Amino acid sequence: MGRPSLPLGTHGEIRCYLIAGKKYRARTLYRDYDGKVRPVERVGSSKTKARDTLRAALRDRERAVVGDEVTRNTRMAAVATLWLRELDESSKAYRTKRTYQEAWERDLSAAVADLRVFEVTVSVATRVLRSIRDTAGTGSAKHAKVVLSGVLGLAVRHDALDSNPMREVVIGTPARDTGKGPGDKMVLTSEELVGLRRHLRTSCDASRYERQDLPDLVDMLSALGCRIGELLALDWSKFDAGRATLAIEGTVIREKGVGLKVQSHTKSSAGMRTVQIPKWAAKTLVRRSHEATTEWVFPAANGRLRDPDNTRKMLRKAVAATSWMGLHPHAFRHLVATRLDEAGLSAREIADYLGHEQVSMTQDVYMNRKSVGSSAADALADIEPEG
Repeated sequence: MGRPSLPLGTHGEIRCYLIAGKKYRARTLYRDYDGKVRPVERVGSSKTKARDTLRAALRDRERAVVGDEVTRNTRMAAVATLWLRELDESSKAYRTKRTYQEAWERDLSAAVADLRVFEVTVSVATRVLRSIRDTAGTGSAKHAKVVLSGVLGLAVRHDALDSNPMREVVIGTPARDTGKGPGDKMVLTSEELVGLRRHLRTSCDASRYERQDLPDLVDMLSALGCRIGELLALDWSKFDAGRATLAIEGTVIREKGVGLKVQSHTKSSAGMRTVQIPKWAAKTLVRRSHEATTEWVFPAANGRLRDPDNTRKMLRKAVAATSWMGLHPHAFRHLVATRLDEAGLSAREIADYLGHEQVSMTQDVYMNRKSVGSSAADALADIEPEG
């Protein structure tokens, strides 16, 4: 029986030979991706240097010959580069692309970049992600898991892996005190919303919160349940006072080299929506429109676009050392969803109001996603702010 052929993209045993000038030649056979086996050799001043130089040449050869091909021996850094390129060319929102790019660079690169594809097993990935969870938080770990799953999914598509090990990875929750800490995001109830509004309007820092627009901003988040970037992207042309409707048609992002801008679409196609809002929320917007000196509904202090990240920081600072510590703008989104569910709205109506895309085929085909009736506004009518 003949010797079995080398797998594609691999080499045989490396042998070293002494040559003239007291140098050494390291030589091996490499099976290229066209199926042909070719000799590859390099020279060094010692056996070790000759072998190291040859191994480096083989790695370079794999990249040069394979191009975008991925094998089980390809380094994770190379696969991640391909995946991030695909991500950049996709239709995903700019902020999503940036989030996953940062997750790779900040949390994953140092941990897995030098590993080969086949070395990223379930246990290795679990250990890496739990380390990220414990040091950077659950949110960072979830983003890292999405990225790692995408990178290894690309490897599966290239036949470098039989299946994606990330399917079996469970991050879990860190063992810590049940009290709210700086990294814990609170769940906001209707009762807590009342206290939060009172805190922002009557505390010793109330005048500062008013200058930062936090009371009105909190009111609108609790009326709309929208994403913070969607709220800050609203200009006055999107508000129809007569009908008490808002057209949510974009989100604020920060693009590298450009700065803040309004992205002309939301996180998903379902997010492009017109909603009828509670009457009390419409009154708030009418008041603000009479006082407005800029096109934006919630501008920055200089009248320009407002930064979502800075707004989140302002909100966190406003509730530091209070029972609302850990409050995130998404808490209002969950609150609105809960209220609408309690009011008996269908999953379709709630999805339309919040701009979610989780709907059935029948609902997608036969129901109008671009406009919503008054049920959501009616359900939110009784959480009008005091005064």
